[in-house]
Amino acid sequence: MKLFQHTVLWLLPACLLLQSSALMATELLDWPCQRVVVSRSSDQMPPFSFRDPQHKLTGYRIEFIQQLFARLGCDLEILTDLPWKRSLMLLKEGEVDVLMNASMSAQRAEFAWFSIPYEQEQLALFVKAGTQLPIKELQDIVRLGYQVGLIRGNYYGDTINSLFQQPDTKSKIVEAIDRQSLGQLLLRDRVQLYLDYYPNGVLALQNTAQQQLIVQHPLPPQQIGQVYFMLSRNSVSPAFVRQLNKELSLMLQDGSIEKLRQKYALSLQVAG
Repeated sequence: MKLFQHTVLWLLPACLLLQSSALMATELLDWPCQRVVVSRSSDQMPPFSFRDPQHKLTGYRIEFIQQLFARLGCDLEILTDLPWKRSLMLLKEGEVDVLMNASMSAQRAEFAWFSIPYEQEQLALFVKAGTQLPIKELQDIVRLGYQVGLIRGNYYGDTINSLFQQPDTKSKIVEAIDRQSLGQLLLRDRVQLYLDYYPNGVLALQNTAQQQLIVQHPLPPQQIGQVYFMLSRNSVSPAFVRQLNKELSLMLQDGSIEKLRQKYALSLQVAG
């Protein structure tokens, strides 16, 4: 049963949207779909997610998740005004059903289901243009005592987590709420470098005021894991996750994801 209409969703204030999704989340999502599925995405990350000239939300990830849930027979609503950390909290509470492009961690597994992996995840370093930092491996960041910028709520893999889990290294982390704020930390010399996913971080700088001021460090992108769909244990049934995995596996096999990658000119490694 659809509790609110798509044409109304984008006009409601964020607080009312969350109230609506909270009402929806009281009904456990099973398969076949019996209610609207609530997700979240940025709308300022081309070519992954952005608004076209007609203000329609589109991009690689948007079409990906739309195709997947269409195969599941589900109506999908995507909220675009939620920071990532807030989205994680709402998923934990069951007010958001699914998040795309998520890393797996033991802490998140306490409140979320994870799909099969569908892409490899890489991490890159970013510095001020003209800066030369003698970093040849990730461990050098800690060894050399650099202040590091990270986005609050992001998970950067076990290697980064272990590097910064000690009290003396935790003090070297400065958190930002989003990528623009992360760049500002660097340009204001609050940090000597920041970490971001690749190629996301490179693409995010394109056509911005920060593009000429921030560059990718020469250290090649580091493999840190895989990415998944993350689904709330409080609002999604195990049976639904199993069906989602079946459809996701078919998309990996039948070329649907590869077609989207080619459409948006992405060089992403699809997980096997």
